[in-house]
Amino acid sequence: MRRILDTSIIFQSRTNLLATLVKVAKELTSERNSDRLLEKIVEETRAVTNADGGTLYLVKGDDQEKKLAFEIIQNSSLDIQLGGTTGKPIDLLPIPLYLEDGKPNHKNIVTHTVLTKKIVTIVNAYKTREFDFSGTKAFDENMGYKSTSFLSIPLLDHQNEVIGVIQLVNAKSDHDASKTIPFNPEIQPIVEALASYAAIALENQIVLKEQKDLLVSLSSEPNTACLIERILKESQKVTNADGGTLYLIKKIDGVKKLEFAIMKNNSLGISKGGAGGEKITIPAIPLYDESGNPNHHNIATYTALTKEMVNVKDAYHYGSFDFSGVRKFDKSNNYNSKSFLTVPLLNHEDDVIGVIQLVNAMDPNTGEAIAFTKQLESIVDGLASYAAIALDNEILLQDHKDLLDAFIKCIAKAIDAKSPHTSGHCQRVPALTKMIAKAACEDQTEFKDFNLDVDGWYELHVASWMHDCGKLSTPDILLDKSTKLHLFQDSIGEVSLRMEVMKKDLQLEIMNKIVDKPEDKEALLGEMKDESEKLDVIRSFIQKANVGGEFMSEEKQEKIKEYAALEWKDSEGNIKNLLTEHEVKNLCIAKGTLTADEREEINNHMVVTIDMLESLPFPNKLARVPEYAGGHHEKMNGTGFPKGLKRHEMSIPARMMAIADIFEALTAKDRPYKKPMPISLSLKILNNMKKDEHVDPDILDLFIRSKVWKIYAEKYLNEDQLDIEDGSDYL
Repeated sequence: MRRILDTSIIFQSRTNLLATLVKVAKELTSERNSDRLLEKIVEETRAVTNADGGTLYLVKGDDQEKKLAFEIIQNSSLDIQLGGTTGKPIDLLPIPLYLEDGKPNHKNIVTHTVLTKKIVTIVNAYKTREFDFSGTKAFDENMGYKSTSFLSIPLLDHQNEVIGVIQLVNAKSDHDASKTIPFNPEIQPIVEALASYAAIALENQIVLKEQKDLLVSLSSEPNTACLIERILKESQKVTNADGGTLYLIKKIDGVKKLEFAIMKNNSLGISKGGAGGEKITIPAIPLYDESGNPNHHNIATYTALTKEMVNVKDAYHYGSFDFSGVRKFDKSNNYNSKSFLTVPLLNHEDDVIGVIQLVNAMDPNTGEAIAFTKQLESIVDGLASYAAIALDNEILLQDHKDLLDAFIKCIAKAIDAKSPHTSGHCQRVPALTKMIAKAACEDQTEFKDFNLDVDGWYELHVASWMHDCGKLSTPDILLDKSTKLHLFQDSIGEVSLRMEVMKKDLQLEIMNKIVDKPEDKEALLGEMKDESEKLDVIRSFIQKANVGGEFMSEEKQEKIKEYAALEWKDSEGNIKNLLTEHEVKNLCIAKGTLTADEREEINNHMVVTIDMLESLPFPNKLARVPEYAGGHHEKMNGTGFPKGLKRHEMSIPARMMAIADIFEALTAKDRPYKKPMPISLSLKILNNMKKDEHVDPDILDLFIRSKVWKIYAEKYLNEDQLDIEDGSDYL
């Protein structure tokens, strides 16, 4: 009867424990707060075992750098609550799983638990020699406590990897709470079951947090190639896959195909595509055959077409797909592509934008290829959702960038097309500006603190391409004014015609004199020859003056005014001056082919440029485009236009663009009023402008010192313009 009663009590006790276990399991798996979950795991494990204290550790780090970090510390007798939602922060250092010499740390009970993946029970820590409890004894002495019995339980994830450890201290007697007893071995199965539920809940929380962190991280990645690489890396990491490929759906020649974006295989050392890998030469895979039928033979195209995840345990024993290409690859690389997990990347509109294909899940213990588990399917599916959001956003952003790029280049080409005499200027200035910026980023002296991130480079790119957008409002007649007398056409022809009339009138006059005085014929013919030659010299001088140049002296301007007073007779017999006031004004232009009024009208393009750009709703990352683009005609001493800014009021990129604009204009091959200027003369002029405080001295010195001029010349200028090898004379 007594035995029956004892059995009944034991049965009832175990029934209660099982009921408690089910209740705890539900609570743990439904807990969404990670800190509260950690607390609950310790609290419930202590309740089941009647432990006075408990500590929860989580495994951090990889490989030999793995450590056990303290997450929760509880002790009822000492009234200790550390970590979690209610406790104080824990300032204890993590415990390394491996010693400095690389050997596993089996002296510590919790690290031994991780390394062996087994529950460890200690009846009396003060009597065991198996583990080093010197730290525990020091704690006891300091706190007036005695840590006697220990129960250390590993928390194993779905891959049988330890993600944490629960360490319980001092089991208390049910009859006398002041009495410490060993942990009851009969409840070990219950503790193991509870630990399993705890590990599942904890792993889910860890995965959820990692995926949320990953989404934030992926969303902040501005480079598409880097983003793609990161997505595949994280997919391989979470599944322990040996290899993987990420495909993107692209329309190539009007046909939808899966394009290889990145390929990786750890065992074979393959890394192609992405940000830093080799170029992928494998042709894209069509989603449909030539007859328009869906390509369901290929596992990746099948996933893209059906939006279904496909998990293949063994490709060599799977008849639904054509793995002949895989087998050929395996044979040539001495590899065995066994398990496959192929996942669609679906955007917010439920459209497939790509496919992740993972190959060979690796057993962490044996290193052998195994199948991808069902639990991994849900994890990868969640990761793919986050990845697709980030990738779709990046693709959309890139599409917008591509559209903006096409738009600004279209404007630049339209400006260049307005005049054949400045053709290519709007395309060469951006190239030269970026060369100067690159030299500044690499410089370790004056510009050691200057740097451009991805957004900074793009901002400079947009600004440099848009730097002359205001010229859309400039009359074509001014942009096309290739000579001083050019309006709708070059009126130098009219001046030449007048002088031809003057020569004919001279000849007629001389012939009439010869008729009157035949005896003076020889002298008169000599006079006609001399006067004709004088007119030819004058015509040649006016023609040269009409071409324009870098400088016309006052003496030559006076000559023009002198010749303007010469008289000729029109067809109606009216006596007129050789040159009109308008022609004199234009022919006396000291520099170039534009009058002061015309120059002011062209310079107004900078005001229009700034107005146009400031009216655009640029995002924050492009906010400085108007300032960069609108400052390339400003001078360091404040005498430039349109705002008269001084050096300290201008950004470094704006000052760079000013030098790029000047150097391009000096060396341009398409300016009709001058020959392409050699590098030596261009640098001399820029150096004089530096002395006159027109250009930034530091940037010009960098431009010369880093030989940006040479790099530019070799790509854009005539070979004979590069007439020096060293620009140090101009520093």
